[in-house]
Amino acid sequence: MLATVPMSAKSSDRPPESRAEPYAAAFAGERVEFASRRGGLLVGDLHRDGQSIGPMLLLCHGMESTRQGTKQQALVERLLPLGISVFRFDFSYVGESEGRFEDLTVSGEVEDALGAIDFVQDFAPSALVLVGSSLGGTVALLAAARTPERVQAIATIAAVADAALFTAELAPEDVARWRREGRRRWREGYMNVGFLDDVERIDILAAVATLHQPLLVLHGESDPVVPVEHALAIAAAAAGDVTLATFPGVGHRFEEPGALPALLDRIEAWLPGVLS
Repeated sequence: MLATVPMSAKSSDRPPESRAEPYAAAFAGERVEFASRRGGLLVGDLHRDGQSIGPMLLLCHGMESTRQGTKQQALVERLLPLGISVFRFDFSYVGESEGRFEDLTVSGEVEDALGAIDFVQDFAPSALVLVGSSLGGTVALLAAARTPERVQAIATIAAVADAALFTAELAPEDVARWRREGRRRWREGYMNVGFLDDVERIDILAAVATLHQPLLVLHGESDPVVPVEHALAIAAAAAGDVTLATFPGVGHRFEEPGALPALLDRIEAWLPGVLS
């Protein structure tokens, strides 16, 4: 069953993720180290109300973000006072976690997310909701499909539905050069050919089609990075109850006036129904 909810944004002065500030002391978490399923060391923060563990949100950040991203901070600040515990972590190759960014792959990030699920469920088994932004939203979907019995619900924010997006602007000769040279320029560094091999074999929507858990799909209608059609495809593919909420005039980072509070409102309103 699909419910579609267009959203509006009115007022906000939060900075974009790239300019995120550290947490206020009141929301500081417990720093933890744990293993990815691929063996590397990952670093995260567990936020809980006192010593108790409530229903848990596991946050998956975007490709060029970290666990210090604005949306991650805002989710902690909004939901922790409501008795919802939050676990945020750095994927391999960014933040405090091990590895080199040029070795990043989508499948590797799924292994990281599964390692995070292993950690939180071993530490304090509870209702678990995955919340992922951009590539992290895609990773949340793929991880939930791998271990559906341990994930109660999923929420995505500007998630990628088709991995072809990552190479859509490359000419065939660019792809051939990437394969021949083994790596390609990416921002200030490089991306190894393993990323290319990975995105060519991943079928995101096939994984989504196996999901029967409640799914919240959130997307800005003016997203120039991941077009809103990706949200429509994810919502259409899922097998369970889906709520699709789009935000007019909002881009990829939800940094427009009022966009982030509207996003948080939608997540907060959805959670009681999936955690009850």
